[in-house]
Amino acid sequence: MTSRAAGRRVAVLRWFTAAGLVLAASAAGQEDWPGFRGPNRDGRVTGWTEAMNDPHAWPESLEQRWRIPVGLGHASPVVHDGAVIVFSREGDEEVLRALRAATGEEIWRASYPAPYTMNPAAVGHGPGTKATPDVAAGRIFTLGISGILSAWDVGDGSLLWRRPPDPRFGGAEAPLFGAGSSPGASPAGDVVLVHLGGPDNGTFAVLAAATGETVWELAGDGPAYVSPTVVEVAGVQAIPTMTEERILLLASTDGRVLWEMPFTTPYDQNIVNPVVLPGGEVVIFAGLGNPTFAMRFREARDGSLAGETVWEAGESPFYMSNPVLAGDRLIGFSERNSGQFVAMDPRTGTDFWRSPPRQGENAALLVAGNTVLALTDQAELFILDPAAATFEPLRRYEVAPSPTWAHPVPVGEGILIKDETHLTLWNFR
Repeated sequence: MTSRAAGRRVAVLRWFTAAGLVLAASAAGQEDWPGFRGPNRDGRVTGWTEAMNDPHAWPESLEQRWRIPVGLGHASPVVHDGAVIVFSREGDEEVLRALRAATGEEIWRASYPAPYTMNPAAVGHGPGTKATPDVAAGRIFTLGISGILSAWDVGDGSLLWRRPPDPRFGGAEAPLFGAGSSPGASPAGDVVLVHLGGPDNGTFAVLAAATGETVWELAGDGPAYVSPTVVEVAGVQAIPTMTEERILLLASTDGRVLWEMPFTTPYDQNIVNPVVLPGGEVVIFAGLGNPTFAMRFREARDGSLAGETVWEAGESPFYMSNPVLAGDRLIGFSERNSGQFVAMDPRTGTDFWRSPPRQGENAALLVAGNTVLALTDQAELFILDPAAATFEPLRRYEVAPSPTWAHPVPVGEGILIKDETHLTLWNFR
């Protein structure tokens, strides 16, 4: 092993063994929302005011602070040091821009050519970006819909490095419906997790954040749409993720497969990020057309992980929506009945309540204190009390004139909403 490679592996080990897990160790305050679903990639908001954490305190209406055109895409905005970072498509270019959070004024803009031909089955979702950027240690990491991976300077948008097409993938640099797995960087900015490749052929990799060089990788079947992070499972630092055909738990330091099982969904749409329950022993998995299920893990003698099924919930399959833990409940959005909210007991898989049917095709969920925010693709934002006995939204807000697939993002005492082509800041008061 070269000294440079050894140094990179030490950096990875330092990240993966740090107290507080990895992405959760970010020192950023609530003004920073550095990547997909927040600092911990679990949809949990911290640092909002007590009123915003109380679902009963939300006002009758929200105040629109500003609204600006930002291009096509479902990638969520991120927030860093008072700036909102947005990654989208304009024509045949993918565009990265920084905006002042208070006003929406553009600070800088960068772009590159990114022609893309959509799969006919995904035309309704548009050719815009799907993977959310990630920010750490002065760098922004983006993965375009055609599989172009880039690192940028957060201060001025200058390009730091870009991964060229990998000949191993045979020209197929993205999954069937476009790259949607958001990169995940360490808080220290040493390394970044990515899943690259196309149908039937890909690699899960940890890269040196400064150069894009590979620290370790696991080649195999094509990438899915799960966004990687690192968690502690049964006392082991692991990366729970999915490929086109499998669920994997990978050793964070070297990519060794700790546990795996076959898992396929119609049209190769493994999308839902695994949920790790407090204590780290139980992990919940879900996917289109499959029962949602929980596995309990323990460390085996050979250092791998052994798992056993705890429960299955065949009536609550999840499609694209990632559930959130809110107190002693798992709040999710089932594909059943043309879209249905559900509150489950994460220990048993039994339901506390279900919403009426036909709520939409997707819902992006956040949890803040005792409040669950649920943004449907129909641009309706629900404010929920997760502990309620039934599905009873306390507030409903219309927040955009076009579909909303990106996750809402907290900023100050407001919330950012990305619709098909625009970004809006709504204030709590």
